[in-house]
Amino acid sequence: MTDTTPKISSIEKVCHDNECGEKIAALSPEQRELFKRFTFCPYCAAELILICENCREQLNGTDFRYCPWCGVKFDSSLDE
Repeated sequence: MTDTTPKISSIEKVCHDNECGEKIAALSPEQRELFKRFTFCPYCAAELILICENCREQLNGTDFRYCPWCGVKFDSSLDE
């Protein structure tokens, strides 16, 4: 049996609104980098939530080194 779990994942900021998610996905790479620093969605003003990119579970902060749900190690992309 092979392990398909990634060794490193990252924390992603997302909006609960699916319409906003489509708009965010259409942003350029430079704009998506800027988006990582936002607290609120620029399209609907809802507070953005943090999720593990690997298991898609919600997180309470960016100071975790490992996901408490799936155990994958986080990179430091939101620490900058």
